[in-house]
Amino acid sequence: MAVKQNGVLACFTPTVTPYVNLTTASGATVTPNGYNFYTCPSATMVSGKLFINNATGGAVTVDVAIVSQTQAIQLTAASGQSPAGTAFSDYSFGAYTTSVQADVANLGGTSTFAPGETLSWTNSGLPAAYQSATAIIEYWDSSNTRLWLRNMSHPLGFELSGDTNFTSSGGGTCSAGPTYAGTGGTAGWSGLVKHYDSRRGVIYFNNYEFKNNLNYSVLGQASEVREVNSNIPNRSFGNEHRPVTTTQTRYAAAGNTTPTTEFIDSSGANLLIASVSDTVAEQFILKSQSISDNSTYELNGLVLGEQQSLYITSSAAVSATLVGFEETAEVAS
Repeated sequence: MAVKQNGVLACFTPTVTPYVNLTTASGATVTPNGYNFYTCPSATMVSGKLFINNATGGAVTVDVAIVSQTQAIQLTAASGQSPAGTAFSDYSFGAYTTSVQADVANLGGTSTFAPGETLSWTNSGLPAAYQSATAIIEYWDSSNTRLWLRNMSHPLGFELSGDTNFTSSGGGTCSAGPTYAGTGGTAGWSGLVKHYDSRRGVIYFNNYEFKNNLNYSVLGQASEVREVNSNIPNRSFGNEHRPVTTTQTRYAAAGNTTPTTEFIDSSGANLLIASVSDTVAEQFILKSQSISDNSTYELNGLVLGEQQSLYITSSAAVSATLVGFEETAEVAS
């Protein structure tokens, strides 16, 4: 169990505090208006207070929410899916979902691929540390020879320059590249499904490529807490994110394209998405709060349970500081 923290738990300044990901150019950063800047670790309860200081030179407005996802993904209407459905309740999700797909050919070895197996290949075009690429198989669509994958070791793993052979830990092999017509792969996203709202068609998604004080690639595991000492800068300024977008790049020898992003459900349905947002309306605890210049707004009585996050957004560079206590909490067995 991670060491519990007390005092300042996290800091964030909209439009200033940066994040990076494995696709940002060297030396480049992204400075978002909004971010999940603190997540309560597993088996933990947090109580605290949020201070928002405005020294921007004028009045500003801020929104604050308590969320359980890195993003909320809205599916396209069931009638607009292919094949068309009748309602969002036609679909269901397990622990994971993904939009990472690879169309392959030249099946060999066992010619089979099972969920949970590790797929391995070499991509010499990536930085040296990532050239031995891996991903975990989430679903094998044998009729279309399409692999759906999660936990990519690098999001650009399918940006390949020539024929490439893939090997599964279960013994299956396959290939993609110029020799194999129709093959290619996407720079998609994968992660944990916190909840699927089957009435509104919203996936509450926790992105594998997200970091704040926690590392979401190991969310729920003992190593999820990035900084176990009282190092506020490291805990607050190591943010990483590659947000889901409504289109994704598909790399192929025949030419790269940007199709609409599709996520897969537990039955193998390929589901188009319509929009992506950080929050939904019900999650806000402060909305369009005006803060005058040279003043501090205090949001008292905050309580977070495990994997609940504090989200703030503003178009102004206010300083948000969460002060509180992390305490061990009972976990349902």
